[in-house]
Amino acid sequence: MINNCYSGFYKSISPDKRLDKRMEKIAADLLISGTSTVNRAVDDHASKIAFYRTLKNKRFTHDDILSASYRRCAENIDVDHVLCIQDTSEFTYARTATKIGKSDPDIGPTRLNMVPGLFCHPTLVCDTSGQIIYGLSSASLFNRTWGQKDKNERNYSKLPIEQKESFRWIENAQNTRALIAKEISLTIIADRESDIFEEFVRVPDENTFLLVRSSHNRKLEGSANSLNTELEQQPLAGTSKVTLVANPKRQKRTADIEIRYCPVVIKAPTKYKGTVKSAKVHVIEAKEVTENLPKDQDPILWRLITTHPIESLEKALQCIEWYKQRWLIEELFRVLKTKGFQLESSQLGNGAAIKKLIAFTLEAALQVMRLKLALDKKQETPAKMLFSKQQLLFLTFLLKKVEGNTAKQMNPYPINTTAWAAWIIARLGKWTGYKSHGPPGYITMKNGYNTFLSQYEIFELLNL
Repeated sequence: MINNCYSGFYKSISPDKRLDKRMEKIAADLLISGTSTVNRAVDDHASKIAFYRTLKNKRFTHDDILSASYRRCAENIDVDHVLCIQDTSEFTYARTATKIGKSDPDIGPTRLNMVPGLFCHPTLVCDTSGQIIYGLSSASLFNRTWGQKDKNERNYSKLPIEQKESFRWIENAQNTRALIAKEISLTIIADRESDIFEEFVRVPDENTFLLVRSSHNRKLEGSANSLNTELEQQPLAGTSKVTLVANPKRQKRTADIEIRYCPVVIKAPTKYKGTVKSAKVHVIEAKEVTENLPKDQDPILWRLITTHPIESLEKALQCIEWYKQRWLIEELFRVLKTKGFQLESSQLGNGAAIKKLIAFTLEAALQVMRLKLALDKKQETPAKMLFSKQQLLFLTFLLKKVEGNTAKQMNPYPINTTAWAAWIIARLGKWTGYKSHGPPGYITMKNGYNTFLSQYEIFELLNL
């Protein structure tokens, strides 16, 4: 039985309608099981064989699978400005190194002591508050080549940008712009690795903006100062409090920051061969005041480069808030890996199959992530974006099972909102429902979603 949320999702992706249906089944199996390990994602032998054969089928690629996600993302957008967040994550497969082998063209060395693996570089689209995730607008799954010469031997710095790995930042931004309607404004957000001069030349247009954390202390046109010095010499525009989410290097805290900003013209690097030698941008400095900084915590210092005009403190603060939404793509990687689908535990021995599995799992991880964020942020957006009418009906039946007898254990959210549905699913995942116990984590939410989908399949069968 195919879960309704994937009905028609992969329509016309392959040359065979039956294969499209098989893709829907794989996506549903991943969601219901909550794991990317094939032997645990399906129960019976025939389904396992079909799963493996589909991943190895050469009539479609991982890019074909991802195109369905892009299509759904574009359909979901109902606002006039979205944030498009890029980042890269590494997937390593040390345990299956001997099975994969170095002759596989879809697996190569990674940063971790030449362990075999590949890289995933998606673009995640959300609204400007970071509350609503519309989906993926682009993604690159790529690998390096065994025995490749080092950067010095390849004269890497002089290669055209199209021949460098860093081109993915530009290419994904361009693909996103091509996907999303021209009248919708895009703000492309990325961390320091995306501070590439060519990006400031090729990507922006009247409705496409960049917001990138600075990595290079660039030379400026019309000033003897470098970029960092120019910012430091600007008058203090104001101060603000910024809530920082926790990450492996930082505790969740509220930071007191000083803000400076100014327009600059950045010069092209010396080895740049393009015709455009400069780019007009605005830069923002958000520097944490150390007076109230907790012990063992480093102060934040964000230097942001943007093609948005920054003409007031309010606009600078707005860009800082937008940049903070980068944590969403880091959360997506956590759900794919350690906190969810355990993609690096895959036992597949074929690189092309692994890429297809990642492409399927990206969409499943987004579903789980949307639910957790809906509950964390008490979203009142309609749940119909994630659930069919029949699924919403079934959720009302489940509500009677998971609500308690006291007011504290009643669902506090308006019916048929995303937060209402997420509360029910979290309870299915064994969350207590008490605010004093904190919000449910990704594992709890994933387990609850798995339980919901498993029970819903039985509900569908009984109502055929």
